[in-house]
Amino acid sequence: MKMTLRVRLLGTIIGAVVLFFLVSVIATRVVLQRDLFNLGKSEVTNGAGAFGGYWNSHRDLIKVLVSQDAASSALLKAVQSHDDTQLQDQLANIARTSNLSFLTVVDANGKVLARANGMQPGSLAKESIVARALTGETVSTAAILTAKELAAEGLAPQAQMTITNSEGKTVGKSTDGLALVAAAPMSDAADRTIGAVYGGVLLNHAYDIVDESTKALGGKTAILQGDVIVSSNIKAKDGTREVDREVRAAKAVVATGTPYTGTEHIGATTYIAHIDPITNDQSKVVGALWYGIPRAQITGIIAHTTNTLLFWGLLAMILALFLAIPIVERLSKHLATRSKQVRSAAKELGVIIVGSEVSGDHVAQTKTTIEKSGAIIDELAKSGDSTGKLAELKSLNEEALGDVIVIDTLSQEMSSRMKQAVDRVSELNEVAGGLNELVTGEQS
Repeated sequence: MKMTLRVRLLGTIIGAVVLFFLVSVIATRVVLQRDLFNLGKSEVTNGAGAFGGYWNSHRDLIKVLVSQDAASSALLKAVQSHDDTQLQDQLANIARTSNLSFLTVVDANGKVLARANGMQPGSLAKESIVARALTGETVSTAAILTAKELAAEGLAPQAQMTITNSEGKTVGKSTDGLALVAAAPMSDAADRTIGAVYGGVLLNHAYDIVDESTKALGGKTAILQGDVIVSSNIKAKDGTREVDREVRAAKAVVATGTPYTGTEHIGATTYIAHIDPITNDQSKVVGALWYGIPRAQITGIIAHTTNTLLFWGLLAMILALFLAIPIVERLSKHLATRSKQVRSAAKELGVIIVGSEVSGDHVAQTKTTIEKSGAIIDELAKSGDSTGKLAELKSLNEEALGDVIVIDTLSQEMSSRMKQAVDRVSELNEVAGGLNELVTGEQS
C-alpha cells in the first residue's frame, strides 16, 4: 500500500524539522565547545596572572618584614651587645609572629650570630643575597635552598620529597627546597653596615599562598620547584593534596621560560591550566606557578546548554506537529472532495457521450428508412401512377432525405468530436484516480 498524501506531507514536515533541529544542535555544540574552551583558556590565563600577583605580594611582604627587622632597635642592641641568647629569642618571636620559616642575623663578615630555629654556627658570606645585603642593598627573590642550608636553619625535614611521575611511579628523591627569601643590611648610628638580617618562607609542604589565592580566585593553584609540585590545593586520587609530583607540561616551561596554556591531567581531574615560570634575582628559572580550572566546568556548561537546546527543540517540534497535523488533515480532505467531484463529472460526461452515440445510430436508421421509402415512390412512379399526390410525396421524401443527409453529416462530425471527448474523459478518470490514490492511498 502506497503512502497517502497525509503521510507524505507529515513525513516531509517532520523530516525537515528534525534535520533543522539536528543541524542546529550539532552546530551549536561545535561552536560552543570551541568558544568556551577559548574562554576557559582566557580565564585561566587571567587567573594565573592574579595568582602571580599573590606570589609577588608575598615576596614583597617578606622583603618588608626583613627590612623592618633589620631596622629594629632591639635587634641592633642585641647585636651590638653580643647577647646571642637574647638575639635568638627575639628572632624566634619575630619569625613566629611574622609567619617566617627562618630568620637569621649575620655580622659584617657574614658570620652567623643567631638563628630563629636554634643556634647553628656557620657563615653565609658566600650566600649571594646576604653578600649583597652586606653591601647595603635590600634583596628579595625566590631561591633553591640546598639540603645543607636547610639543615642549618632546621628545615631539612620539611623539604624532603619522594618524587612521583604522572603515573604515580617513584622517579627520585630531593632534599632541596624552594623558598621566598629576603636579606637587608643592619646599620649602626653612624650608618655603618654591621651585619644583615636574612629570612624567608620555605614553600615545600606549606600551603598558605595556594589556599589564600584559591579562596580569592577560585580554581586550583600549585607552586612547583623545577617541574615538581611542592605546594598545592589540587586534590589527589586519595583525597589528599597533590604534592611531590612531576608536572609534564612544566618541564618545557622550566627549560625555556615560556608560559604554557592547555589541558593537564592531575590526580583524578583534567584541568585547563596555565603555567608561568618562577625566576630568581639572576633571571634563572627555579620553578613555576600553576593555575587551573577543572575542564568539567566547561564540558558541564556545554552539556547543560545542549540538553536545554534538545529539550526546547523537542518541545517546539511537538508544537509544530500539533499545528501541522490539522492543516494537513484539512488539505487532504479538500483534495479528496475535489477528487470525488472530478470522478462524478467524468461519469456524467460519459453518459452524455453514450447518449450522443445512440442518437447518431437513430439518425442512420432514419436515413436508411427514408431511402427505402424513396425507392418505393420511384417504383410507383414507374408503374404509371401520375397523380399529383405521388409527386408531392416524392418531393417531401427528397426534402426529408436532404435534411437527414445534413443531419447525418453533422452526426458523423459529432461522432468524431465525441471520440476525442472519450479520450479526454479517460484522461480525466486517470487524473481523478491518481488524485484519489495520492490522497487516500487506495487504487480505484
